[in-house]
Amino acid sequence: MKRGMDLLYASMGKAIEITRGQDVTTTMPAANSKSSSSSSGLWTIVVASLAASYYNVVGPAAKSASSLATAPSSVIQNAWGMVSLPAVKKASLEATRILKGAAIANRIEICGVSCFVLSREPFPALSSALRRFRRQQGREDVRLGTIHESLSSHSSSVNVRGLQKRDLILHLTGGGFFAHTIAGDLPYLLDWSASSKAVIIIPEYALFPHRYPDAITEVANIYRALRCGQAATLLGFQPDRIIVSGESVGGNLAAALCVSMITDYEEGQCVDLTPRQSAVLVEDYEESPFYEDSEEEDTLMIPGEIGSESRYMGLELPDALMLCCPALNLSLDPTPSRIDGANDPVLPSALISTISASYLGDCSETFPIASPYFASDAIIRNFPPTLIFTSSECPFLDDSVNFVGRLRSVGVKGQLHAVNDLPHAYWALSTAGIPEARLVQKECQRWIAKIFVSK
Repeated sequence: MKRGMDLLYASMGKAIEITRGQDVTTTMPAANSKSSSSSSGLWTIVVASLAASYYNVVGPAAKSASSLATAPSSVIQNAWGMVSLPAVKKASLEATRILKGAAIANRIEICGVSCFVLSREPFPALSSALRRFRRQQGREDVRLGTIHESLSSHSSSVNVRGLQKRDLILHLTGGGFFAHTIAGDLPYLLDWSASSKAVIIIPEYALFPHRYPDAITEVANIYRALRCGQAATLLGFQPDRIIVSGESVGGNLAAALCVSMITDYEEGQCVDLTPRQSAVLVEDYEESPFYEDSEEEDTLMIPGEIGSESRYMGLELPDALMLCCPALNLSLDPTPSRIDGANDPVLPSALISTISASYLGDCSETFPIASPYFASDAIIRNFPPTLIFTSSECPFLDDSVNFVGRLRSVGVKGQLHAVNDLPHAYWALSTAGIPEARLVQKECQRWIAKIFVSK
C-alpha cells in the first residue's frame, strides 16, 4: 500500500514538473481555459504513466517525499483527481451494475447537484423517476429541466401522500475536497444497499477551487430536500430513516451537516433541544474482537414511532452518523497520532495542511462548521447516534477518540471502533480483499440494519 501510493505521488510530481514547468504549485486553470486544461491534464497523465514505469524499477520513495514537500496541491489535484474523471466514474458505475447486480445505478440532480443513486433491489418508483428525469434532460425544456433547481433548502409543506417510503443512506465521499472517491466506494455501497434494502445517494459536492462553505452548503441543501420531502416527487419515493455516512473529508461534511443544522435551529428559535422522550433503547450487536470500545453497556439510541419532531422539537437531524477516519479537525495541531501517522500512505502529514488551506481559504480552521471538532458541548449534545471507524495508523485517530469521548460525556450514543494496521480512509480496501477491511464492512452492514429495523 505504501509503495503504491509513493509511486502515484512520485509519478504525478514528475509529470507536473515536465508538463507545467518547474512552477509545480500551479493550481486548476480558470473555467474559461477548459480546452487548455484538458490538454494539459491529458499530457500530465501520459507523462505520469511513463514516470511510473521508471519509478517502479528504481523506487519512488525519495521522489514521493520531494513531490509532497514542494507541490502537494498539484499532486493531490492530479493524483487523486484521476479517480474523479467522468470516464472513470461512468465505467465504475457500469461495472457496479454488472458485477454487483445493481438494479439501479444511475445519476440524478438534487438541488442542482449531480448525485449518484444506487439500489441493489428493484425499486419501480425510483426507476420511473430516473427515466422521467432523463427524458426531461433530453428534451432540453427549460421549465422541466430545472425542476430540481426549484427544490428549496427550507422546510415547507409538500404532499407526499401515496408515495412509498424507503430508508436512505446519504454517503459523502473522501478525496480531500480535490476529488470524489465514488469509483472506489461503489462496490461496498452496493453491499450496504443489498443488506439493508436502502437507497444510496452520493452527491458530487463542490470541489477545489471551490472553498468553504460551498461543499457543506450543497450537502445541507440536499439533505434538507430529502428530509423535508421536497425531493420526494423528484425521486418517486419518500425517504424514511436517513443515515449519513462519510469518509475522511466526507466525515467532516457529515458532522458539519449536524453542526450547521443545530446552529441554524438554535439561532432561529433559541429553544432547548435535548428532550429524547421518543427514543427507545435497542440492544447493540456483539463486539468484534479487534475493536476497541468502552466498558459501558452497548445500546443504541434509536428514534421511536413518534418521529423526530418530538425527539428534537422540530429539528430534522439524520437518524445516525457513520464515519470512517473523519477529518473533524482541520487545524494543524501536532497531535500524537498526526506525528505517528506522518507517513501514512494515503494521507501523509504534508497533505493535511494543503487540504486544510485549500478548503478553508479565509475561514478560521477552528470554526465549528468547518471543523466540527470545535463545536461546543451545547451543539454536540444534540447529535444523533454516531459510530466512528478509525485506525491505529490514521493521522486523525486522536481527534476521533476525543470527539467520541465528548459525545459520550454529554449523553449522545457515540461509539469508536479502531482497527490495527490499516491506513487512513480504508473502507474501500474491503474490495481488494483486505481481511480487516472486510470485517469492518460486515460491522457497517450490521449497524445499518440495527438503525433501520429498530422501529
